Amino acid sequence: MDELDEARAELARLEGAEVTIFKQLVQIRVAIKKQKSRIEEFIKKRPPVINCLPVELLARIFRFLLVHDNSFTSAELLGLANLRKELSMVSQLWRNVILDTPEFWSDIVLTHGQPPDIAFVEIQLRRSRKVPLNITIAEWSKADEDDPIQPWLNVLTSSADRWQRLHVFKVGREILSDILHALEGLEFPSLKEIHMDMHGEFTYPLRLLPSQAPALRHLKLPDLTLTPTFSTAATLTTLEMTFGRRLGLPTPTIPFPAHIPTQSLTVLSLTGYTSGWASPPDSVHLPLLHVLTLAVREPRVIMQAIVAPKLAHFGFSTPVRWSSFSFGTGSKFNHVQTFNCIDPNKRIDGDTLCQEFRGVRHIGVYPKTIDVLFTPGGQLSGAPADHCTSLEHITIFGVDFRSKKFDPLVRWLTKRRELGRPRISVRLSSPPDPPEEQGDGTTLLDLYDKMRTCNTLKVDYVELCPTVIRSTRESVFQLSRSSPTTCFRSPSKGVFNA
Repeated sequence: MDELDEARAELARLEGAEVTIFKQLVQIRVAIKKQKSRIEEFIKKRPPVINCLPVELLARIFRFLLVHDNSFTSAELLGLANLRKELSMVSQLWRNVILDTPEFWSDIVLTHGQPPDIAFVEIQLRRSRKVPLNITIAEWSKADEDDPIQPWLNVLTSSADRWQRLHVFKVGREILSDILHALEGLEFPSLKEIHMDMHGEFTYPLRLLPSQAPALRHLKLPDLTLTPTFSTAATLTTLEMTFGRRLGLPTPTIPFPAHIPTQSLTVLSLTGYTSGWASPPDSVHLPLLHVLTLAVREPRVIMQAIVAPKLAHFGFSTPVRWSSFSFGTGSKFNHVQTFNCIDPNKRIDGDTLCQEFRGVRHIGVYPKTIDVLFTPGGQLSGAPADHCTSLEHITIFGVDFRSKKFDPLVRWLTKRRELGRPRISVRLSSPPDPPEEQGDGTTLLDLYDKMRTCNTLKVDYVELCPTVIRSTRESVFQLSRSSPTTCFRSPSKGVFNA
């Protein structure tokens, strides 16, 4: 066979192979089409992807959205009904989970703007079955003859034995009166928390709290007019009261604390008018008190009266007419670990206070108080803060980063460093609301440069204007100014370690 014959034979072989491969390709394409149809049928038979989560896991996720916890804001509480409705419309599975989980129906919110239908409240009570209830009545400013609150109260009080929390805020005096009258004569064996704005005069229904709510743990009463008949449950652990004032009426003399469960309290907050309170020194024993906050007219009387061996955190605001003050308690509170001056506009008697609280490990103040605590004055060889020999942390609230205000603190920290004393952590904490004068990257960097050698500086919340550019130089976080634009906030923590 010559070369021509061999070429023709090879061509015939290749053409045959082409026909075979083409037949195989046709068969493969038919098989692919058939397989795609099978896959589509399988997909149609499978449940939707949104329903693939196990019911138990889905219910657990929903609990973060639909079950009250202490982090809920008032706006979130008022939006629970709408959120339940929106989630239940996603799929039939989601709807079934929400309808069949009693905890998701335990928060009942009444508002005047969008009051739920009474029949719906009854349905919600049935769906919640036997779980404890959280009752919120809010933004009902005045009584309305065409839309009275009493029918809703009648429905709610039918399940008073399941109430766990009662929050009443932003309601008018008439509405508050209706609510308090509806609660009279009822028992609340499961009630653990009450937060109710008292409008300065409605105190009489609270005298039965010990018998009505024997399990009460937390009580918060803004704008309360305290009377000798006021009393609370013996199980109370947290008590927060803001005292109102009846104009034109004499202030009654009340022994502090009248009928307050001193043996169980761990948190006590008192704000407002306390004129007329009378208790001998060291006559009020609070053996379990851990946190105390005072913003009252006569703090000295209270501080001298109480004995709190476990008190660790103390916050205070100076009275309105006092330019500086001390409590006159000697060394009684040397064991306190933290004290915060919660008033940004008042000054304190730094030397006396630092001697009274010489054992503190953490001090929290506003910028106006820095010079009072950290500047030597008069016959002092050191600054008032030198009395606090165990001091480890300082927090400055409401910071605007104007570094001149920090000069006394920088000098004090530098002196400590030179004397070989332990380094102190300084935390700059600006509030979410914009300060009057916003700082920029330059002033923050300047402050950092001043403090880097003498302490550890941490920034909780930075308000920066104009926009800054972040860059790294010598392994140190730097801020440099760029062209002015709108201000922005950085809610995340930036930590500066020196």
